[in-house]
Amino acid sequence: MEKTNVYLKNFTGTSYEVGTQIGNWILSAPDLLQRALLPPDTYPHDKFEQITALLDSYCPGINQEIRGFSDTVGVNAEQIIFYAMTYLERGCSLMAALPSKTDNHHTMMARNYDFHDEMEEMCFAYTAIKGKYRYIGSTLHLFGRGDGMNEHGLAVCQAGNGLPVGNFEGAQKAGVTGFQLWIVIRSILENCRTVDEAVKWAMDAPIGFNINLMLADSYDKIALLQCIDGHKAYEILDGKDGKAYLTSTNHTLFEDIRPYEKTVIENSVIRNDTIVELFEQDKRISKKEIKELLSASYPDGLCCHYYKEFFGTLRSMVFDVTDKTIEMTFGSPQANEWQTFSVGMLNSGEIQALLPQEKADPDFYNIL
Repeated sequence: MEKTNVYLKNFTGTSYEVGTQIGNWILSAPDLLQRALLPPDTYPHDKFEQITALLDSYCPGINQEIRGFSDTVGVNAEQIIFYAMTYLERGCSLMAALPSKTDNHHTMMARNYDFHDEMEEMCFAYTAIKGKYRYIGSTLHLFGRGDGMNEHGLAVCQAGNGLPVGNFEGAQKAGVTGFQLWIVIRSILENCRTVDEAVKWAMDAPIGFNINLMLADSYDKIALLQCIDGHKAYEILDGKDGKAYLTSTNHTLFEDIRPYEKTVIENSVIRNDTIVELFEQDKRISKKEIKELLSASYPDGLCCHYYKEFFGTLRSMVFDVTDKTIEMTFGSPQANEWQTFSVGMLNSGEIQALLPQEKADPDFYNIL
């Protein structure tokens, strides 16, 4: 059993002021500061200008936030690794259900997020930037977001689609020039109120990451949008056709874009089938049953403890978009307590999360 620190933060004010708040936090955490920076003159200036211009169009305000951060820590903005990592994975399991499928008649979404704690800042934050929708969610590379819910009850989470895409060793190069996942999530949380608005944004935006995007809103709509090598497809459910749930793990489900998929890992198919098996039962699904699915060990459930292999459960989350709450565990749900958050100020500080250590069987990584 190992432990990791989880940070609960509140970021409020103008974009620049939020950047200074992040900077002051990171100055007190030297290990996080080191992860956030590139050496001087590493990132080409022309690419820096391209990505800042693109961010101004699709995620306005974030450049000012990063400027506040860089001014606070005393570096050039071009040294911020977020830029290099953003312009262009992880194992995750996603599900969403309409009120007709849940026992409390609420629209709900849930996910497990699996990766390596040493590659994460392990921060969950409330963000309220002037002129943007307020939201809570998990930070990625300080300025991005990996999941969350905003003040209107729009919830979003993601899973990688196929092999990892990124600007790092071992990843495949993006099929198109565009954003990494953490900009997609953040922009939707800050600028969209509904599933329809979020899907429209994602279909228009240049997305370089191969992403499975799950969405749910308080107007009783859910959606799954999948993107692979720039090719996109989506499904929106509102209960009118009888279908009441959506699932996704780390492979493509839509026939229109399946020809672009290069690799399917067997455990992704098994995890998705496990979720479908629960939702295909002829009954309404309870929040307790969803938590049990998230907490049970693979292959019976979705929880994994393979942290050293970049496949350990770092967050388990149940979004109730009707109530506008998130119930979640930091670290393995088998070893940590569930906590409930709403869109508002958090009790800021640090907590510890327990990470049981296991090694995956070799066939866990079988390629189909």
